[in-house]
Amino acid sequence: MSVVTPNSSITSKTLKGSHVLIWMLGFFGLMFVVNGIFLWAAITSFPGEDVKHSYLQGLQYNKTIESRSLQQDMMWKAEVGLVETESGKILVARLFDRDGNPLAARSVGGELRRAATQESDLVLELLPVGAGEFQGALPALAAGAWHVRINAVVNGEAGAGTFSAAKVLTVQ
Repeated sequence: MSVVTPNSSITSKTLKGSHVLIWMLGFFGLMFVVNGIFLWAAITSFPGEDVKHSYLQGLQYNKTIESRSLQQDMMWKAEVGLVETESGKILVARLFDRDGNPLAARSVGGELRRAATQESDLVLELLPVGAGEFQGALPALAAGAWHVRINAVVNGEAGAGTFSAAKVLTVQ
């Protein structure tokens, strides 16, 4: 009859509860560290606001709705585009009433924004050229799509109020 004795090398490789605890703590600790790095990178690279002062814009949303309603009732229209000149690109906006007559605007401003980043956003004032046309010189723009918003304060016979137009322009 033979007697089986336990091998000492096999017993040293036995998985114990402390080993499982160490592996689980190590795994979840690594997950917390990696998620913390991703969270830090996300928060520091994008503040979460697409527009400045979004909270204040939300408080004044009823005024914005009234302004858009007036604009729709008055049937004001806008043409927005880029013109290439020797000195660079110029943003051109033409504002018309329902009959195609030029609108007299007190002030006209423009905002150019990129969808992917806020670093390239531009705010400029457009100067009157005549016959409802307003222009503003632009710095060198990166190629791609630019979101343009024109805001004007109109004060004429047909009505008074703010006028807003938006368009996406492609820069080559």
